[in-house]
Amino acid sequence: MKPIYLPLVFSLLAISGCSDKNNAEVTPSSVSEKKAADTAEVENDKKEEKCVVPDVEGYDKVGCLRDGLAGVIKQSNDEYDKTNRVGYIDKDGQLIIPFEFDAIVAGEGGESLEFNDFSEGLAAVSKNDKYGFIDTKGKVVIEPKYDWASSFSDGLAIVSVEGLYGAIDKQGKTVIPFEYQALADFHDGFATAARPPKDPEDYESKYGLINKQNEVVIPFMYESMGNLSESLIAVKKDGKWGYVDTKNKAIIPINLAYETVSDFSDGLAAVFSYEENSDNLKYGYIDKTGKLVIPMQFIKAYWDDSEGIIDFNNGIAVVNDKEGRTFCIDKKGSETQCPDGIGVTDNQLDDEANNLDEKASEAKSADAPQFVAITDYIALKPNENWTWDKLAAIPYAKEWFEKTPVKNGYRPEDPNYSISASLNETSSMSAYGTKRQPNIITLGSGQGVMEDELLRGVYEISDFFSQKDLTRIPSNCDVDSGFVQKFYKWEKKGFQPLYIYDAIMPGNSGTSAEFGIAKSLEEFFKPEYKHLNLELQNINNNYDEVVCTFK
Repeated sequence: MKPIYLPLVFSLLAISGCSDKNNAEVTPSSVSEKKAADTAEVENDKKEEKCVVPDVEGYDKVGCLRDGLAGVIKQSNDEYDKTNRVGYIDKDGQLIIPFEFDAIVAGEGGESLEFNDFSEGLAAVSKNDKYGFIDTKGKVVIEPKYDWASSFSDGLAIVSVEGLYGAIDKQGKTVIPFEYQALADFHDGFATAARPPKDPEDYESKYGLINKQNEVVIPFMYESMGNLSESLIAVKKDGKWGYVDTKNKAIIPINLAYETVSDFSDGLAAVFSYEENSDNLKYGYIDKTGKLVIPMQFIKAYWDDSEGIIDFNNGIAVVNDKEGRTFCIDKKGSETQCPDGIGVTDNQLDDEANNLDEKASEAKSADAPQFVAITDYIALKPNENWTWDKLAAIPYAKEWFEKTPVKNGYRPEDPNYSISASLNETSSMSAYGTKRQPNIITLGSGQGVMEDELLRGVYEISDFFSQKDLTRIPSNCDVDSGFVQKFYKWEKKGFQPLYIYDAIMPGNSGTSAEFGIAKSLEEFFKPEYKHLNLELQNINNNYDEVVCTFK
């Protein structure tokens, strides 16, 4: 489904919260709302705009032409300079808007740099960690003052201030007040929204539908919602999915047992379930009766943002199979030729844009001193707890993705708050916990074989912790095969003991490592962490699921 905007930290797709047993129909309460509802009930014939990429060289990333301009990224030669990388060119490759704006850090681990396309004559740009808007001449028409901003849709742009979301018009006037915990783009006069829970300790949100007058069209009663598309809105209630119209009438009964679902496009919607023994999602397509008409035979990585690509557009969708092959299918699920521009996002390989500098591929021992300084800083004195402020001041953090604790934007049912930062080009730190304090820290690193065949960016536990301070703790969850998992007690004189899991994940394309730190090993297995992307697994050396015990 199209995104509902929340602070983004880690995982993808599922948005959840409380449910309400009252599934009442809603009658439009104003003339303008009635007109919008009538419009929404007409099949949406709008098709995704074809992507045309200027044929240019010398840029690290080139986008599609929108409103006559395409975004471009040009990397700085200074590996520590993350600013002034985004400009815009015309169809002939002429630079129309100079490189005056900051690239947007994206990807699950902040590994990619992005920009916003022009939409309705304006583009959302970032400068000094604030968002504003420029026109096609490069003139700033709305000053950068927002914490985040979306592109304009239906005449409005979603923006955030201090963790809450509202909407502005093209003059920068606030049309929808900043009172929502989540707010999607407006389409045909409607937007999906979520209100903050009344109880600060209640981490679950309720979702509903509003119009441009900020009037409630569908009550805030669902665990999750998609966007209005082809007269239907995906909704989740009591763990099941279905589709309703703008009067909250169930058109497809709310009994679809999928992990998540998409909005309708060309009369079909993608539906997703977990693949067995994998973090991947398998998916197929349903019609408007809820019938699965294209089997669950396609695969996407859980964290992969395939937004808009796997949706049908003019009868064609871009999919991936179990072998990792990318190809196009028609509405019968048969492989077909991909039309020009379908599924294309830029004319540069992502690997080219994300290749690590040679300096980041130095021997592990070169980085060990600064990593040990970080873990020494994390150590807790007796009767001490971590604080968000302390962890946000760790030494050697190269770049912060989230420096103040935020909730998971894609999983509002996840009660955890988190912060995260990169330590260098291949390693990162994250912390998770309650709004009051962090309880788990993870230190991770990863390297692709295409980036460095020696995998010198993957660090070992000895790079982060002095060996004299570590004591191995045997467990039935020790794994020493393709996936390696071990447990340790970390004890320094004058400090509290802390506990560590060490997980190494090799793969065909590279390897990653993760070290979790907490005040007890049991902390890692608490139910409230089920939505975290911890690499820790409760399996034994035979890969059988077990309850982890420690000696």
